[in-house]
Amino acid sequence: MIELLKKIKEILPPKDKFKLGVLFVLMIIGGLLEAISIGLVAGFVSVVANADILLDIEWLSPLLEFFSIKTPRDILLYGSAFLIIVFILKNIYIVCYKYAKARFVFHRYRSISTRLFNIYMNTPYAFHLRRNSADLIRNVSTEVQHLTNAVMLPILQVVTEGVMVIGIVTLLLIVEPVVTLVTLVLLGGISFIFLKFSRKKITHHGKAALNARSDLIKTVNEGMGGLKDVILTGRQNWFTNRFYEKADTLTRANIFRTAIKESVRPIMETIAISGMLVIAIVLLWEGRSISALVGLLALFALAIQRLLPSMNIIISQINSLKYHAYSIDPIYEDIINFKQKDSGVVEDFEFKDKIRVKNVSYCYPQTLEQVVNNVSMTINKGSAVGVVGATGSGKTTIIDIILGLFTPDKGEVLVDGKSIHNNLRGWQNKIGYIPQHIYLSDDTIRNNIAFGIPEENIEEEKIKNAAKVAQLDEFVSRLPEKLNTFIGERGVRLSGGQRQRIGIARAIYNNPEILVMDEATSSLDNITERFVIQAIERLKKDRTLIIIAHRLTTVKNCDKLYVIKKGEIIGEGKYDQLLEQNGDFKQMAQ
Repeated sequence: MIELLKKIKEILPPKDKFKLGVLFVLMIIGGLLEAISIGLVAGFVSVVANADILLDIEWLSPLLEFFSIKTPRDILLYGSAFLIIVFILKNIYIVCYKYAKARFVFHRYRSISTRLFNIYMNTPYAFHLRRNSADLIRNVSTEVQHLTNAVMLPILQVVTEGVMVIGIVTLLLIVEPVVTLVTLVLLGGISFIFLKFSRKKITHHGKAALNARSDLIKTVNEGMGGLKDVILTGRQNWFTNRFYEKADTLTRANIFRTAIKESVRPIMETIAISGMLVIAIVLLWEGRSISALVGLLALFALAIQRLLPSMNIIISQINSLKYHAYSIDPIYEDIINFKQKDSGVVEDFEFKDKIRVKNVSYCYPQTLEQVVNNVSMTINKGSAVGVVGATGSGKTTIIDIILGLFTPDKGEVLVDGKSIHNNLRGWQNKIGYIPQHIYLSDDTIRNNIAFGIPEENIEEEKIKNAAKVAQLDEFVSRLPEKLNTFIGERGVRLSGGQRQRIGIARAIYNNPEILVMDEATSSLDNITERFVIQAIERLKKDRTLIIIAHRLTTVKNCDKLYVIKKGEIIGEGKYDQLLEQNGDFKQMAQ
């Protein structure tokens, strides 16, 4: 538990720790009010049963005279009014406190999930190559929700109910210490045995549920993401069966957790009622009168009636904490290991002369294979440079290093003599990127071109210009809804060429100085590729183009080509020059 609290403390920002302190103070006040209210009710019952005792107390005489209390009837009336006021005020306070508690906890879901998502969106690209997206989706959505609803909220509830239980038990110890101790040992012992019995099982099922939630998301992502392949190969049953297995694990874990939770109340209720009857018998056996027992039994009855749900809550929430404790680990690790980045003010990055890749080497994390080995290249401003090579040669990794997605193990990327990592955001703002596979959201053509920009900030002139340059305008003009046409998930209602042109339009929406194309035509047929190349040719006027390809028709008109093989440059020059002098390039062309 102490370790869990330490992790929560690290996850919460400093200002939240102050709010937590205020909540704990409010909890103590609420617990004391609950205990006092029970004592007042029991005292009221005792006084009503034997009002003469109160009327005979000398030091109370001035107060009784002030309120004109002279008979038992007056005591009943004024006492009832006083209790009603006390309970109204107490319950107004309790409602306000519970609202403040709920507000604090559920606002933490918003802040922690947003903070975690911000971390994932700003972590180095290499991080995402090591982690499955299903784990990240689970952490941001499900696990943060479990952290707030099933870890933080139960902790607050256990403390709240614990304070109230301590207050009531203290009151009972003052009034009847022996009977209270016996009752406390009985209830406490049974509670301890119950928690001891369920601890290992609940922890085991909690860990299994954490993994099952991730596997469920992963199975859905893979099945729906590769749906066409799944249908054509007839492998739907494999995905369905795997989903069933993970759902079954999660179901069994939830059944056990719910059964344990629901078992607490009947067990505690049986003990409490039996305890009440035993208390009555013992007190009568001691020779106490019935009239003397009325107030005492009323006190114990009210106390047990209030303690019963509190003990139920405490035991249930402790089990909930054990079950969901694993939810905090992936969140804690990612928040501690990666700091949330502040976007701040982005400085402009000047590009006047050339990009220089200087003696760059790189191997992927947790691997020993050298993907890029001592590569040097120069890209002059306003030129069109092609990087060619067979699949797996390392050409995409080289471009990812130029884009700033990877930090080289050796060497550096310089722009006009300055490292791009000195102002990475400014450098990347200069770049328009067209990947091989364009990601398209289930939205309009307009919103896909201005991907990630709020609708109110989209500039219509930029949209129209980007569509025109990408040769998308003629296709759009034939659509009934024009740019407001929805294209379906991943652009399923579009052809490959149309998707690629939206990708080009997206890349040039902000009129970037540098345009990078990564195998942008490899999945297109020859006719569609010709149209896309024509669109690219129109972009060469005032931009620097970096084109990755293994189809040489795409880079035939480039000012310079670099031939990559096994992570090294084995040739550079113009197309015709390489065709004559470089055997590997000639083989690619053939």
